[in-house]
Amino acid sequence: MKNIGDETEDLDPGTKENVARALWMSGYAPESIPPDVMSSLCGTKNHRFGDLMRRRLADLLANPERFTPDYTERYTTFCNHARDLSAHQAYAMTNLLGLDSARGYQELPQEITFTFPCDDRPQFEYQVGWHFFVGTASDAGGREFGIQFMLWSYSLLPPEMARDEGLSDIENQIVEIHLAVTPANDRHHRPRPVLVAGTTGLVRFSENPYEYAVGKNTMTSLADDSLFPVRLRARGIDEREDAPVEIAIDLTLHQTKGYILNGDGGLAPSCGGVGTLYYSVTNLRIRPGESWLSIDGTRVPLTGGKFWYDHQWGTGFMPPGSPRSDLLRAVGHLHEQGPGGWDWMAIQFDDDTEIALSALHTNDNRAFYSQTGAKPPTMAAGAKGSYIRQNGEYESITAEIRVTDWIRSAVADGPYLATNTWYPNRVEVTVYEDAVPAKKRHFVMVPIVTTGQQGFFAAGSEYSEGAVTIESADGERIGIGFLESTGYIDARRQGLLLAGLPDTDDMIRLVSPPAVPDEMKAEVLALFQDPEIVAKMEEELAKCKGL
Repeated sequence: MKNIGDETEDLDPGTKENVARALWMSGYAPESIPPDVMSSLCGTKNHRFGDLMRRRLADLLANPERFTPDYTERYTTFCNHARDLSAHQAYAMTNLLGLDSARGYQELPQEITFTFPCDDRPQFEYQVGWHFFVGTASDAGGREFGIQFMLWSYSLLPPEMARDEGLSDIENQIVEIHLAVTPANDRHHRPRPVLVAGTTGLVRFSENPYEYAVGKNTMTSLADDSLFPVRLRARGIDEREDAPVEIAIDLTLHQTKGYILNGDGGLAPSCGGVGTLYYSVTNLRIRPGESWLSIDGTRVPLTGGKFWYDHQWGTGFMPPGSPRSDLLRAVGHLHEQGPGGWDWMAIQFDDDTEIALSALHTNDNRAFYSQTGAKPPTMAAGAKGSYIRQNGEYESITAEIRVTDWIRSAVADGPYLATNTWYPNRVEVTVYEDAVPAKKRHFVMVPIVTTGQQGFFAAGSEYSEGAVTIESADGERIGIGFLESTGYIDARRQGLLLAGLPDTDDMIRLVSPPAVPDEMKAEVLALFQDPEIVAKMEEELAKCKGL
């Protein structure tokens, strides 16, 4: 008869490592795992990821969509490699699916009325969602620290398929924990993402009080009828340099402003059932005496700080998915597809006003993405967002961003390979609207460290996320903020490796966006020769929000 140390011997090493990290263990120790978690780890549901992935692929193969590229070769190849997968491999493979991958998940509404704190819950019926906190905190001596904490969840199967397989909403989740702490003028500390499946028993959510937990990492409301004040607790080990460094946070944040609905009333966007729902809360404040961080065993009490909360979720976002309407899929083939990715900026001025900006990547700027050679020149891009006043009122604004300096990412971390890709490092912003005071219409975002602030998603994509100071045009410090840049790397090879697939040139081709066949283009052009079809298409496009 096996003892407790043998019960999980058939789990793959990556799963054991992630379980240990989620439970704040220095190494995998079965005797220290809570009995309910051990039962889940040993259960059949936690050993079926290959079967689940093959079920998903079989459904996609059996139900091809009109005006969608043919993924038969890709999915058939995946099926042949999906007989025995870990949770991490299944998750990475899911992110290599095609545009039809949005089918079966909760579709985006055409109109939405948010109810808080109800909508602060994890929205597990959608394909993907995240709860995201970033901010700059300070200690009694005035030293500043950039902090990021995010719980990122992905529904492995469409909900109805998951229920058919006997999985609850939580059991159907793959959840990533992202944590980073950056002392100003030092270096960026970031553990690799912790990834756990809901079938491990480590993912929990409850209401009244609100608590979203992944192992010992928690997001807990301290009130019965509001998310805020909220307590964030997380711990991880940065192993990207020779000597590992443990970091931890225990923050209590209270709310000073209301909710900001991004895009078109929170639809950002919603078109043909795909897109995201998105809102923010700015100017969250650290509660002194109840907040601290630690770096390499040194505990730092925090006396102040401003944070930013984003909650975003949706379907057809990662991987990109096509609309649920034949006509909207057809009209999409009349235009060149964009490259994906964005630059996001959170600006918190010292006078308690804020600006949020997002610059989606465009075909015009393709030459700046996935660059690993000489440092790119200045890049300019349009951006949209909101200006938030001291009283919490906000309005839409437009801007131009100019990336005037770049930093190369040479980060490698366990299974995540160095990309040597250039990321925005210094960004100048010009806001167009006169409603924004003159001093805040032109400013510069300057990183608080010179070492870069890059990290990885567990499916393979690298991103940059880090604290900045905000300087006016004449060099005066006027605030703090965060700069995020995604979609700058070609993640195909990394994704294949994480999915347990060969990273050959033929496989790279197989997971690349397929060309639209001439026959499909001709069918689309012929379709839109019919005035009634054109009128119906325009009617459907008119229902799209937040584009």
